[in-house]
Amino acid sequence: MRLSDRRLLDGLLPGLALAGLGLAYATTLAPGVTWANDAADSGDLITAAATLGVAHPPGYPTYLLLARLCQLIPLGDLAWRTTLLSALAAALAAAVAARIVRDLLADRSWRAAVAALLAALALGLAPVVWSQAVVAEVYALNALLTAALLRFSLQSSRAAGQPAPPATWADRLRALVAGLALGNHLTIALLVVLWLVAIAAHAPRGTRLRAFRSRLAWVGAGLLVYLYLPLRAAAHPPVNWGDPHDWEGFWWTVSGQAYRELAFGLPPGLLPGRVTAWAGLLVGQFGWAGLALGCFGLLYGTASSRWFIWLSAAAAAAYSAFAIAYNTADSYAYLIPAYLIFAIWIGLGTHRLLGLVEARSRRGAVLVAIGLAGLLAWPIPATARQVDASQDRRAIAFATRVLAAAPHGAIVITASDRDTFPLWYYHYALGQRSDIAVVVAPLLDFAWYRENLRAVYPQLQIPKHPDRPWIETLAALNGGLGRICRTDANSDRVLTCGG
Repeated sequence: MRLSDRRLLDGLLPGLALAGLGLAYATTLAPGVTWANDAADSGDLITAAATLGVAHPPGYPTYLLLARLCQLIPLGDLAWRTTLLSALAAALAAAVAARIVRDLLADRSWRAAVAALLAALALGLAPVVWSQAVVAEVYALNALLTAALLRFSLQSSRAAGQPAPPATWADRLRALVAGLALGNHLTIALLVVLWLVAIAAHAPRGTRLRAFRSRLAWVGAGLLVYLYLPLRAAAHPPVNWGDPHDWEGFWWTVSGQAYRELAFGLPPGLLPGRVTAWAGLLVGQFGWAGLALGCFGLLYGTASSRWFIWLSAAAAAAYSAFAIAYNTADSYAYLIPAYLIFAIWIGLGTHRLLGLVEARSRRGAVLVAIGLAGLLAWPIPATARQVDASQDRRAIAFATRVLAAAPHGAIVITASDRDTFPLWYYHYALGQRSDIAVVVAPLLDFAWYRENLRAVYPQLQIPKHPDRPWIETLAALNGGLGRICRTDANSDRVLTCGG
């Protein structure tokens, strides 16, 4: 193949992958706040971004700021614009995965281009990744930042043994991105540490400490994004988890104290079932052919950069262990970094397989490439039906019905995330029904929440120390039980008032 043809292929195939994924995501994107794909938190994140508030722990300042930028796009509904961030991040994560495959492969043959394309599509069309690309959640952005950090680590390992030049602005920018990544999801700390270790391990002796400290300082600069939390909390936005204007509230929010018991909190008796589910999910993402290609790529995909390959294997194992042991039903979303790494291995395995076949028959290699693409495309219709959020209007219907039914001046009591977050979106982000107050019953036990309610609803009497159950005391201080309305997202009668 001529050099000009290779360059054309290198430019064309990533563009085809982005276009294909963009089309898949656009046709299945959630129309607004949604309960689809375990994305009940979407209302919280969208509203926190729209009101410049503080989302649930650990606050997600990087996500909120980027989501706010997307909300300024003059297209569609506010929630739909926010969801665009997930679609864009997922597509770019697939593109970076393809770039990693190209970097790992020494040659610039058509086989390498096809391998990179299949890696991108394997990741972007994996059901779990696709499901998070079409809802307003933090996991697609985390996938993009994970891909970026993996590429940083690869670049550091490739520089092994070379004289260490002074840190460039590109080096500083990478470190800044690493710090900002920690402002999106704290689980990415594993890859930040591995990247810093790669820098120290591959720098020439005598320069390791300097190289490490230089990058660490810029990681710290990226972490300054967390200053967003106390700065915005001081303004008492309506969504203000933990009220992190002081150190106590800041630490409660950033450390995720409310969820600490969930991390590695799975009861031992449930562990075998989780491991079985993990194996089933892996096959479900890539199929048996993808599973075989990925394992083949891990073991035999490339003779160079073996250090990086085994580093990625360790990271995939660590993320899998965390997801398996995290005691929630939606912990599978924490497997996305592992799926990204496996997609890279699929690319390496594809390249190796095509090389073995091409050694015997060029036409046979082309046919194998077409066959692999067909195997990848075969599940697309079924996956699209599984993850499609474009028709899910349950959360929208619930919130609009509640707000339409609530009497003037009602205190609307919610009892769960599913009830609360769609109402927050319509009430706080869109400013509907300013005459009512939305009160989250489980949060009344927290002093920070009661204090913020006083700031958001100054006309509401919030007791400091109730002499009876919270809702009864709230009713007694604010006009009696007639003003109290309770929501129920699981009932046809979404709102019950009085009594």
